[in-house]
Amino acid sequence: MNNIKSSGEEIRLQRLQEYQILDTVNEKPFDDLTSLASYICECPVAMINMIDSNRQWTKSAVGFEVYEVPRNQAICAYTVQSGEVLLVEDLSKDPRFMENPYVKNIPGARFYCGVPICSYDGLALGSLCVLDTKPRSLTDPQMHSLKILALQVRDQMELRRSLRELQKVIDHDRAAQNQLDSSAERFERILDTSKDGILVERDEKVIYMNHTYAELFGRSSREEMMGLHLSELAAPEDLERLLEFGRKRSRGEPAPTHYEFRIKHKEGQLIDLEASVSDFNQEGHHYIITFARDIRERKRIQAEREQMIVELKDALSKVKTLQGLLPICASCKKVRDDKGYWSRIEEYIESRTDADFTHGICPDCAHRLYPEAFDDD
Repeated sequence: MNNIKSSGEEIRLQRLQEYQILDTVNEKPFDDLTSLASYICECPVAMINMIDSNRQWTKSAVGFEVYEVPRNQAICAYTVQSGEVLLVEDLSKDPRFMENPYVKNIPGARFYCGVPICSYDGLALGSLCVLDTKPRSLTDPQMHSLKILALQVRDQMELRRSLRELQKVIDHDRAAQNQLDSSAERFERILDTSKDGILVERDEKVIYMNHTYAELFGRSSREEMMGLHLSELAAPEDLERLLEFGRKRSRGEPAPTHYEFRIKHKEGQLIDLEASVSDFNQEGHHYIITFARDIRERKRIQAEREQMIVELKDALSKVKTLQGLLPICASCKKVRDDKGYWSRIEEYIESRTDADFTHGICPDCAHRLYPEAFDDD
């Protein structure tokens, strides 16, 4: 296998280094995601791999003990190169992989599916993949779930990066006794470039919000949001659920980390968001960080698709009413309905479709009924 490198390799490697994830120890959030990928896809092996300049390094793995392989032997390198999902039902029959030692060994890998793990600006850094020792494929729900888990890996990487930068800010400002103000300023520079809304809360109150999140509330300045209680942000019907999630985290109990909820816009409308949440403790305080994304457009497209399906079903049902044999009188041309009643064919069709009728007279009938109106020609 050739050493596969994309045209933007230098930038991609620089972005990978920014996350400072290479050669780090195992972390439970990542191990949980590989375990879930293995379980959902019913595969004995699941891995989170990062593609470095000359190697594939594994952040987390289930069912595989080798944590570093040469890049020219890494199947995930192809996933990173294309930046798209790679599914190979039988590696031993694919010319790209049939000579790979991990395919030729006994028992060798046969099935592979990898989903790219991308940086905040869309560069493929690694892959969440599942493997099996027998040829197979994935169901649509399994594939959909694997893509969602890859997004969760990305979110965990973004969270690590943000927490690392935040910790630097907190450590630097502790001696100066202005930790909160200085951290907010530095946090702004770090996180305001994010396309996602980012909220940091403590004791159910906002202590930081980036500009993207403030805009979702219709606010021109995030300073308007500082110190507000969550009850002033969330939609009333979602408030108790969100507060309970936060309270469970503060008690160290399991709570959902990915869910949908709504916030109140300044003008009164409700905004649909998708959240990815984590938390940490610092100097006796419990902090919750929420990454939120606007999903209104996604929901609009979904609603349009569902409405289209309803309309198509309705149209199909109307077409079906005219299928089969129609009992028509040979003399008066009336049609008999399912109850045995006879009616004009126009009435029969109008009652079962959206069709409308106009009336005229054809040339043959005109000659027959009004012969005096036509000359001999």
